[in-house]
Amino acid sequence: MTDEEKLGRIEQERQKALTESNSAFDELSKNSQDLYDFQNNNANQYEQQQNDILDRELQFNESKIEQQKEEARKAKEVEEKKARNDYAEFINPYGYQNESLAERGLLNSGVSETSQLGGYNAYQNRLSSANKVLQDALTQYDNDINEARVNNDVAKAQNALAKLQSQMQFAENYYNNKSNITQNRLNANQSLDSEYNSRYQNELDRQESIRQYNEQMEFQRQQAAQDQANWEREYALSQAKNSSSYYGGLGSGYYGTSGSELAGGLSANGYGIIANPYTGTVNSDAQYGVFQYNESGTGYQPNNINGQKLNKTTADVKSYFGMTGNVDSGKANVDSQHVWELNGRFYIWDGHANEYVDVTGAGIMTPIPLNKMK
Repeated sequence: MTDEEKLGRIEQERQKALTESNSAFDELSKNSQDLYDFQNNNANQYEQQQNDILDRELQFNESKIEQQKEEARKAKEVEEKKARNDYAEFINPYGYQNESLAERGLLNSGVSETSQLGGYNAYQNRLSSANKVLQDALTQYDNDINEARVNNDVAKAQNALAKLQSQMQFAENYYNNKSNITQNRLNANQSLDSEYNSRYQNELDRQESIRQYNEQMEFQRQQAAQDQANWEREYALSQAKNSSSYYGGLGSGYYGTSGSELAGGLSANGYGIIANPYTGTVNSDAQYGVFQYNESGTGYQPNNINGQKLNKTTADVKSYFGMTGNVDSGKANVDSQHVWELNGRFYIWDGHANEYVDVTGAGIMTPIPLNKMK
């Protein structure tokens, strides 16, 4: 996993953690809202149920009072009927009262008239009394109905007040819960952000430490390689001074000898042979074949050593030595030049020496000849 992928993975984990945290708090918020709605609905239903009971009680009481009023009306009618019957009996000429007066000889006397007047007055008093009793009863019954209705309204008002108090408590609990959930969500998200920011920064610090370490190691490796190369060049120079061969310390030394008399002729592969522009001399192996140097079809760098054709490899000088800044004996940069192979040994061309240099074992890798690649 690359460094960028590691950082990306931390960010993905943070987003996943935040999503899961928010989902949990969303569920808590939903549950709190559902509870609040449930409590309010229950309060409304309970109030309605209590009011329905009150209405049924009021209806029952009103029905009972109406029955009582009807019974009072019937009692009045009975009393009135009895009074009429009694009065009719009293004034009947053949009734008991008149016969008693007749027996005593008082039928047409003042006593008779007074008696009849008293009977009529008693009749009227009974009618008046019956009507008053009825009216008093009806008034009382109407008062009872009004009182029952007032009590019904009072009870309903008390039910409404109780519901309102309950719903106010439900609302207070709901908004307290909502505030707590919101604050806890904020705290949780801040904690997660802090945790993953710390992890992210730690990963950045780790990568930077590795980068600095690798950079230091690379610098030390390059410095060591440069020191080694400098030592080898100094050693090769000292050997060259002694043996007239600049790269003698790196391997078997130079390959090929001067053959200036070959200039102007043709090499074995048909290119014209010219002198090395750096040295003014011709390598004797040019007669066996050269690499084309210009469009005129001439060349000076042999494609062989002692007539044995060189094989191009997968490496150049830079990759072979694992460093840049490689130069030949004339201090010319040769980083991009090919590394050649012949019979298991490796060579590079030193243009300023007009020779191939054996560098077998001096590099950090083993190049593969292209003709041996499948």
